[in-house]
Amino acid sequence: PEDTWNLYQHLASAEAMNAQDGSTAMSVFRPFVRRFETVGSLRSDGDEELLVKVTFASPCSPRRLMVIGGDRPAHHPRHVRVYVGRDDLNFQSIDDVRPAFETTLPVNDAGEAYVNTHPVGAFTNITAVAFFFDANHGAVDETVVQYIGMQGDHTHDRREAVQATYELLCQGHGTEASVQQQNIA
Repeated sequence: PEDTWNLYQHLASAEAMNAQDGSTAMSVFRPFVRRFETVGSLRSDGDEELLVKVTFASPCSPRRLMVIGGDRPAHHPRHVRVYVGRDDLNFQSIDDVRPAFETTLPVNDAGEAYVNTHPVGAFTNITAVAFFFDANHGAVDETVVQYIGMQGDHTHDRREAVQATYELLCQGHGTEASVQQQNIA
């Protein structure tokens, strides 16, 4: 697939919780042609759960996901819950929130298996998404995620503060007196 559909280039930030090295979260989002690189893989710390939270620089609409695990097939993620618009999730609050989408993941050594996101409306113009990998294929204490690919659409809109100037007292712009004064001058 073309990388024009890959949303990694529209990420503002990524954070991994329960990872051995949380600073590598951005490195699992990369071009499709680099999906087999193992440098920068995320490894869960102490158990099989791994939470990856992503913020987009502009609204995006992910339509398909690809997850590739690392190491042996037993370490590949088996199940993912996807939460939309929730950048405040942690392991204490995650069970209290209903995911927008959840699915079973195959062992994806070949890097060809995609999962379509649905319902489509839940994944339209989103600015944050969280992936909760709660199980792996071998029920071992370490889950490894080597690549997360998101294909979809994006906008060039930015979420920024609006700068507006308000007049506390009328400055005379557009009033009858100011128009007459401008005609004299």
